[in-house]
Parts: sequence; C-alpha cells; structure tokens
Amino acid sequence: MGHRILFLHHNFPAQFRHIALHLAERGEEVLFLSERNFVGQLPGIRQKTIASSKPLHSNSIAQQMECADRFRLALLDLRKDGWIPDRIISHSGWGCGLDAGWVFPEAKRISYMEWWFSDRSADFDFDPTNPWFQYSKASRLKMRHRNLSIALELAEADVVVSPTKWQKEHLPICLKDRCNVIHEGVDTNYFVMNESWRPKDKLRLTYATRGLEPMRGFPEFINSLPELLRNYPDLEVVIAGDDRMAYGGVAPSEGSFGKWAKALLKDWCEEERVRFVGHLPLNQYARLLKSSHIHCYLTRPFVVSWSLLEAMASGCCLVASNTDPVKEVADPEATFWTDHRNPASLSKLLGDAVTITPKERKERGIAQRTRVETRWNQSESLIRWVGLLEI
Repeated sequence: MGHRILFLHHNFPAQFRHIALHLAERGEEVLFLSERNFVGQLPGIRQKTIASSKPLHSNSIAQQMECADRFRLALLDLRKDGWIPDRIISHSGWGCGLDAGWVFPEAKRISYMEWWFSDRSADFDFDPTNPWFQYSKASRLKMRHRNLSIALELAEADVVVSPTKWQKEHLPICLKDRCNVIHEGVDTNYFVMNESWRPKDKLRLTYATRGLEPMRGFPEFINSLPELLRNYPDLEVVIAGDDRMAYGGVAPSEGSFGKWAKALLKDWCEEERVRFVGHLPLNQYARLLKSSHIHCYLTRPFVVSWSLLEAMASGCCLVASNTDPVKEVADPEATFWTDHRNPASLSKLLGDAVTITPKERKERGIAQRTRVETRWNQSESLIRWVGLLEI
C-alpha cells in the first residue's frame, strides 16, 4: 500500500478531481472528506460526506468556524480509528483544513489558495456604475474578514498552492513568497478540436459558465446579441449554464438573468437561433465546445473559469474580456480582446470574429489549443503536484 493522502474540500471533487484520481491510480490510499458530493463515487477514492444540519454557506468568519468544527470532529474520528494521513491537501476557502495540523501534526500539509480577499482587488472598482454588481463598504469589510481563517491555514501549511500567478499576487508578501503556482490543468485528450462537429450551414457562437450572472458578463453578452443577430442571419447562439448567480449580484425584476434574457431575445428563441441548454453533462458540454466556431468568455477581474481553458482546448476562436486573469491564460495574439463594460467594444469584437475568414478563425482556434497544450495541460500539472507531495 502506498502513502495515505487526505483531501479536504467543501465540495467533492472540485479542483482536486484529477490529482486525487491520479494518486489513486498510482496506488496511493486516497480519502476525500467533503460536505457535498456532486458526482457519487470515483474509482480508487474513498469519499466521506460530513453531515451538517446547517445551510452549507460560507459568507462569514462565523460560518467558516462552524465548518472547521465539523471537519475537526471528522478528523478526530479518523485518528481514533488509527487512520493517520501522510499528506493532507486542503482548500483554504471554507475552513475545512483549519485544524488539520492540530489533529495530524505529523502529516505534511498542502493548502490550496483559490482567493485572497485583498483590499486592492481590481474587482471592487472594475465597473462602479454597473447596476447588477456593486460592492458596499460593509460587504468589502465582511469579505476581508474571511481572510482570518484562510490566513491561519496558509500560515501553518508546509506548502501553499495557487492556480495562477494573478491569484498568487493577491496574497500578502509573507504568504506570497511561500506560494507555488500549479493550475489543475485541462485534459487535452478529452477536450479536443474536431471541425466535423461544427455546423456547416450556420456559424455557432457559444457562451458557457456555471451561472448566468453579472460576474461573468452575462448581461453584457445578452445586450450585444440583438444587433449581432440582426446583422448576421446565419449566426446562431447556444448558451450553457444554470440560471443562477454563483457569485452574487442584483437580480433583474424578472427574478433571474435567464428569464430576463429569454424575454429580451424572445423572437430569436422562438426561431431557435438562440438556445438556452442549461447545465450539461460533461460529455454533452465537451461536444458543445467542439461544435463552436466562436466562444465568448467574459469576466470581471476574478478567478477564471474552467470553461475558458476548455474552450481553448477545443480550438474555439475566442472573444474574451481583457482583464488580467484572462490575459494570463489566453493566447495574446489569437484572442479578440474586448472591454465588455463598453457595449460598442463587445459588439464590434463579436462582429469581427463573425466576419473573418473560416481559415483565420481556424488558425486562431489552433493557437488557443496550442497554448493550452504548452502551458495549461493536465499532464504537466500532475507531474508538478506529485513532485510537491514528495511521493
């Protein structure tokens, strides 16, 4: 039997899916504790769900402490049963690993830092006139306090990991110097470029995020479509994602941005030139990206979505926000860069992507895939993770 590896995360399997599976395939003994399980069982991984009678939110330091209490009790039960991990990998955002070192001081601890709530966050002042997304002084202070538990976990960890340089840069100097940048990477054998999936008689524009919300520029994207659909009759739009806000914001009077968008685009929805396909299973989602001629990815200055890298790996011609986190990831020359706060900029760039030649669109897509293969591929990520774990 190999090493005992313990994963701690609010959700299963989240960012740790590929490294946990890889370690299990290597013969390591992998145990994953989480409060929510979205996929059932994964081969070689023993998953335990930590029960809670309280809503599983994490918007305050008090709720992080409650999460830490639940995980500490579960960790103590493991110790009583004689299961002592050699390595602990935890997500620092919810308090899951806050007491891991207290229960298992003999284990090497790796703490994953997804987001530090910096006072200097570019997102706070990114678009102060946006009616859908505002930060008050009170909300900024509340978010800043969430760093209390994150800071303790990171300070006590043997190793800190963050997925991008941009996320690392938000850390204070004392933590930044100890932070390794390792993105979870993209499976470029699963997300592939295959032009045969693309419609021959139409040009397909795709948009795909976890939620239809202001953080990912969804209102701006929708507002750009009427002009685009009128000007280019061969264009169709496919929108994937849950009709919810994962990162907050002010909902429209219709109750959700999905309902608002369908009302605004009613005529085109009835003609099926605009389709909302909701949350897709992974295989259907991968097929959608393969079928895309143009993919639009918009975001405020925040953590970039997996969908950006997956669209790049699928060889999509990309129209994207010229925000720093996206500029770190996407190909600088092949991307149509837009300031999505400016409706004219977004409409123009989407129009440019529609009107270029098929050959240029293909070349831009190939460049995006090449960038993923050379900088963001999953295989390289796994090699670096294993080296970090020293196993």
